Amino acid sequence: MVGLILLSTTVSSISWTVPKVLLFIFIIPFATLIYTSLKIATSSIAFWTKQSGAVIYIFYMFNDFAKYPVAIYNNLLRWIISFVIPFAFTAYYPAAYFLQDRNVYFNIGGVILIFLISFMVSLILWHKGVEVYESAGS
Repeated sequence: MVGLILLSTTVSSISWTVPKVLLFIFIIPFATLIYTSLKIATSSIAFWTKQSGAVIYIFYMFNDFAKYPVAIYNNLLRWIISFVIPFAFTAYYPAAYFLQDRNVYFNIGGVILIFLISFMVSLILWHKGVEVYESAGS
């Protein structure tokens, strides 16, 4: 992974500075935790429905939208993948900061804020789900 990053740095126009490298290392866990929080929140639906396969499938379909730049989508879809199911904060917004020197407060600060919100929502859903849990077996 490090080799790939170093190789891509030599071919790209990113001007790496010490603060950018530290920010890059700092932001990766937050983006990963956003994704994990979304998976926990989606999986928690099984506590109520016992059949959460369709919801999880839709969740993964929205994940596919995160593979492309948010700017190519219409405003509604852009808003959904940025703030409702915030996959855009796992890759697009951090990459926009590093590749295009976009607003550090929105792109990086937004990742941290979205992580905190998604983590709290997933914790609440999980705890509420555990309270209503009924075994599916005998």
